[in-house]
Amino acid sequence: MKIYAPNIHVFTFQLYKGSNFDDNIDSKDLNFIWERGNDIIKEVLKQDLQLSQKIDVNKDEGFNKVDILNDQNEVAVYLEGNVNPSPQQDILITGLAYPCRISDSYGLWLNLRRPEKENNQRTEDVETDFFKLLNPNNCLILPTHPLFLGQTILITASIINAKIQNDHQKIADECLKEVFHQNTVPPFYRQGELFGSPIFEYGLPNQSSQYQQVLICLFTEKETGKKFDQSCPKLLDLFFHHSKIVKAYKDSRAIYKDLDKKYRDIESEVNKILELKNNQDITRQDLKKLQNQLKAFPTLALEYTRLVLNLEDSQNTIVINADNYGDKLEQIKHNLNGENLDFLEIFLNKNCATFKRQIQADLGYFQHGSQLLDQAVNSIRGIVEIEQAKSDRSLETTVQVLGIGFGGGAIVSGVIVQHIDKINQPFLPISKNPFLASLILSIIATIVCTLLAMLGIWIKKRKL
Repeated sequence: MKIYAPNIHVFTFQLYKGSNFDDNIDSKDLNFIWERGNDIIKEVLKQDLQLSQKIDVNKDEGFNKVDILNDQNEVAVYLEGNVNPSPQQDILITGLAYPCRISDSYGLWLNLRRPEKENNQRTEDVETDFFKLLNPNNCLILPTHPLFLGQTILITASIINAKIQNDHQKIADECLKEVFHQNTVPPFYRQGELFGSPIFEYGLPNQSSQYQQVLICLFTEKETGKKFDQSCPKLLDLFFHHSKIVKAYKDSRAIYKDLDKKYRDIESEVNKILELKNNQDITRQDLKKLQNQLKAFPTLALEYTRLVLNLEDSQNTIVINADNYGDKLEQIKHNLNGENLDFLEIFLNKNCATFKRQIQADLGYFQHGSQLLDQAVNSIRGIVEIEQAKSDRSLETTVQVLGIGFGGGAIVSGVIVQHIDKINQPFLPISKNPFLASLILSIIATIVCTLLAMLGIWIKKRKL
């Protein structure tokens, strides 16, 4: 299938600061996005772009969006080179690299295209396999990096003069297959119309693992290309907010898994406490375990609360960027005199709304975890206080019994010692030894008094 003036636009974004950002992160990681741009241009055009030497990341600090090229007269680095499908053939490729700073992130827009004209002559149509030349060694494949936020690939080609125009999705599928040759092709998601021409989206936003947005627009109207060129700077902003939203939702799914595990741990501990609470015989070992749990719960509560706050932060990120996404749509509409952007609005009205509802439901569910922790702490304290009160009463009873026993024994011993000489010798042969006799009789008296005291307390408890 022949196409005319094929383009690949790669919009890549990375974080460079934030509330949870590590200030000690390696400078090489901060330059990740620029090095990636260099690598792509080296693969495609065999040129060293040296992009990181051409930008000033601190330029115009304080502005929300800034063009960060050192050259005050240029906002982008313009590219020109050749690709060689065969030793006898050179094909001219042009393009640009536009680096920028948006809010807390860096953005890079790379464009590689077959120009519409060469030497003032219209360029020839090419087969869809031409896209292989713009992605050698799969250099456009989704990167993995801790600061990476997301990537959108926008593919355009004109089919105005094509002989076959009735199956646009088939053409789009062919283009996609050639771009992602020898690599997993993103699944088809939806189709629609943008700027008067058919557009197709690939990649499922709900599938957070290895997701990237791929859009293929086939120009069936001459005005479509002009509107794209006019809107591309705003589309970059739109794709940035899209990436931030999808990344926040992806992060929320990871937080959800951690929270779910913590929640189950809390439930398990609470169930153990309830079982122990219903047990009438709580040993000292059980009491020791409860005291250890009481010490461990503040740490568990802190970790759990931190995860809940992280989930709320993901929700806030989605809300903020959804609002910004809507603002950019309105700006594009205004610039194009009310152009129909229903295709781009679907993400805002459908996907973003679903993301927000899902996280709100998660937060409602996990709020019970904090309540469970509070209940667990209160239950443990209650059990410990009850057992401590029992222990105190037992100690008090023991002291009373021993007091009565020893007191009674001492009184009896004192009386007997005074009259030890009057006791008949056959009854107490040791009466000749007053000290030994007093000691033995004191012990006997103490035991008898103690037993009588214990009997009295037992009778009192029975009456209660």
